[in-house]
Amino acid sequence: MSTSDTQQQVEVDSKSASAIASKLRHHPELKQRKGLFENRQVEFFKYKRFIRSLNSPEYTKLSSSNFTLYPPIESDLDAKQIFIGLIKQQLIVPCIKLHHDELKEHNLAPNKDFPQFLLSNRALLQPDEYYIWNYNPKSFMDYLIVFGICSGVLTLVCYPLWPLKMRLGVYYLSYGVLGLLLAFLILALLRLFIYLLTLPVFTTEGGFWLFPNLFEDCSVLDSFKPLYGFGDKQCYSSVKKLKKKKKRDLQNLTKKHN
Repeated sequence: MSTSDTQQQVEVDSKSASAIASKLRHHPELKQRKGLFENRQVEFFKYKRFIRSLNSPEYTKLSSSNFTLYPPIESDLDAKQIFIGLIKQQLIVPCIKLHHDELKEHNLAPNKDFPQFLLSNRALLQPDEYYIWNYNPKSFMDYLIVFGICSGVLTLVCYPLWPLKMRLGVYYLSYGVLGLLLAFLILALLRLFIYLLTLPVFTTEGGFWLFPNLFEDCSVLDSFKPLYGFGDKQCYSSVKKLKKKKKRDLQNLTKKHN
């Protein structure tokens, strides 16, 4: 069979491309990670990883049961043609991973957690070339959230039709929520006042904090742990940075020994 015949045999229309993307979107062979593209979070992978997912037993089983939606993979060229079909349908986008020194050239701020990507004008289909997903199907949780929002709005609209006991319950509940917000505001002002008052006294420690993790990026229970602290050393973010530093130092030490 000639190369042209093989190219004509593998055809990926919009329906087939969507079906393939849906099945391989979270395939373990992709080993996809999160990055930033146009200031939004995306998932990226390498070209060779996608080819491996097409050659996986899961896709082979899909192809044997429905070869019209999932074209069979008989050669590397077949897998390449399917990948090109997904690019043509704009479900997959070629991209370039930027290094730290390249970020300033494109007016992008460095991000410690996620690598940055730029759109590539061409897809070379090289093994280590990066691609990002432009396909994010709705999950069951998304539909559940929409249903919950619609139900909540409809419930509030029908408030005049509620029984008297339910309306009284909501009325008193709103006062309870307002009281909690007021108590939180008073606590925030009180801890700030105590900190400023004790700052000249505990100069080396850095001032006394009541609930040092109150405004840290952590869980609700961890926000009230510990009860008190001095300076920023016991804050959740500082402890987290210290753990990362120790882990990084340990990795560097291991590399030196190896």
